Amino acid sequence: MTGEPHEVKTTRKSLRVIEALQELDGGRVTEVADHVGMAKSTAHKHLTTLERSGYLDKDGDTYHVGLRFLNLGEYARSRWPAADLIKESISELSRRTDEEIDFVAEDHGRVLTVFESYHKWVKYDRGDREGDGTRYRAQIGTYYYSHATASGKAILTEYSRERVERIIDQWGLPPKTENTITDREALFEELERIDRRGYAIDDEEYTHGLRSVGKAVADPAGDVLGALSVSGPAYRVNGSVLDEEIPRALSEVVADLEADIDAAGAY
Repeated sequence: MTGEPHEVKTTRKSLRVIEALQELDGGRVTEVADHVGMAKSTAHKHLTTLERSGYLDKDGDTYHVGLRFLNLGEYARSRWPAADLIKESISELSRRTDEEIDFVAEDHGRVLTVFESYHKWVKYDRGDREGDGTRYRAQIGTYYYSHATASGKAILTEYSRERVERIIDQWGLPPKTENTITDREALFEELERIDRRGYAIDDEEYTHGLRSVGKAVADPAGDVLGALSVSGPAYRVNGSVLDEEIPRALSEVVADLEADIDAAGAY
């Protein structure tokens, strides 16, 4: 037999049920069935099997994603190439910039937060500082559209135009704020500027009041491993901080990280 193997439809349906529970923030059988577009009896079978296998929790008639996924997620993070070196770089960059630091990786066209710093300014109840509405608390496992973030654009800059075109075809260019780039050619022009400058900037393109600076991290073969970003409120990340201080610190830490990964044979 040649060619690509066929998908298992039952497995695909179970995965869609899990995604639906996340999107619904928990749901009953009928709600999940309607959300996914399957028969109620089919949804019930998938939910029951997943719950009995320990992947879902059930509270009364409502199902929720279970903590077993946290165990799997932490395992996936722990085996990430150069995880310890990336964490050290995040700590160093946080110390040097006194801002929020994140490491993201591209996953099927979007970027996903893999590691992050815990910044002293962050309020954990609302994710903003002093109630000013600037939400910039990243969470591990959160997906972002690549075109709307500094780290995502830094990664896209390292890809071929054909690969970026495929990502746009898959996810589009949805606006997050009025500053988000939503035109295909405008995005490619921005990627050219990033390539010349050496780092990307998110100027309130994903969240109002938030600016970020991102730079791609390469493995020893020159392929993109992910990207480091520095984020903070626009009232603080501006002027020479945005144009000089953060880019300089970010570039130096990324260079050190790539050298350490190469020396350690960590990839």
